[in-house]
Amino acid sequence: MLYQLLVGVFLVVKVISISLSVPNQNFLQLRNSKDVPTKYDVVKGLFVQTDDDTDASKFDINEDNFGLKKDKSWDDVLDKLKDLNDNDDGEVYKLFFLARHGEGYHNIAGDGYPEKNWTCYWSIQDGNSTMEWYDALLTDNGHDQINTLSDSWKSQLYTNNAPLPQSYYVSPMRRCLQTYNHTWSSILNDTQVPLIKELARETYGIDSQSRRHNKTYIENFVPSYKFEDGFTQQDELWEADKNESSEHRDYRATALFNDIFSSDSSDVISITSHSGTVSSMLKVLNHRKFSLKTGQMIPVLVKASDFGTYTPPDLSDKDWATLPKECDSFSEF
Repeated sequence: MLYQLLVGVFLVVKVISISLSVPNQNFLQLRNSKDVPTKYDVVKGLFVQTDDDTDASKFDINEDNFGLKKDKSWDDVLDKLKDLNDNDDGEVYKLFFLARHGEGYHNIAGDGYPEKNWTCYWSIQDGNSTMEWYDALLTDNGHDQINTLSDSWKSQLYTNNAPLPQSYYVSPMRRCLQTYNHTWSSILNDTQVPLIKELARETYGIDSQSRRHNKTYIENFVPSYKFEDGFTQQDELWEADKNESSEHRDYRATALFNDIFSSDSSDVISITSHSGTVSSMLKVLNHRKFSLKTGQMIPVLVKASDFGTYTPPDLSDKDWATLPKECDSFSEF
């Protein structure tokens, strides 16, 4: 027990003592930074989530017909998608279904601690005596949320003629891998598997929920899933002393869409990710802010244009966060 306490104290000291250095903003290399979209927009008029008067806090994807407007059908959406892609002006359109994972243990773990205790100590631990939140798994409630979403998908597919995604991408975090499985395993055949993409993961750094398992573990956890080229054995992105900036997460979201639009010819695509990352996705797509609750999803018809060479933003003045100063002298025990 004493050893565990000393290790915990060491981790806290380690996190707060290492000086902040600006990370290399180009470490997430695009496989193709040429001939990619340099501008993204959303096509409005199909889904209520694009309307400013739709309250995201009261919206339920399962109860509200996936957000499809009352005067629209999925046939209308697909006809619109086809008509737009038949243009000869160099624009490309894709329909994305962006999903947030179901409730994970990290979403509830902090409820049992004062905020300072959670931030300064417990959030950087792997767990406590009752639960683990390092690379968190889904809770029972999280499983239920995704089973409900899967049932909604079946209703939309089999009753309302919704389009089945042709390509699937998923974050390497366990809660997302489980979410993908519970959403699609009873719908898809075994030949359709997702591609695990590092770019789709949540904001990373400091807290243990954002640190992923190694590749070998993930291979055993989801044996049939595919990894993108270059997926590393160890988590080389997570750092114990700093947390990714929102600007860098936006950059990652842009890189993800650039990668997809330059390498995937599918018209309908599913991405299973996280709240912060989906928020960045919507931002770089010029969609209005629309926060997703756990186990929710949002459809977005995306217009990609002005294809050319992508120039990463200058993020040299965007510091990554560290633990707050109040943690400097904090001791849980």
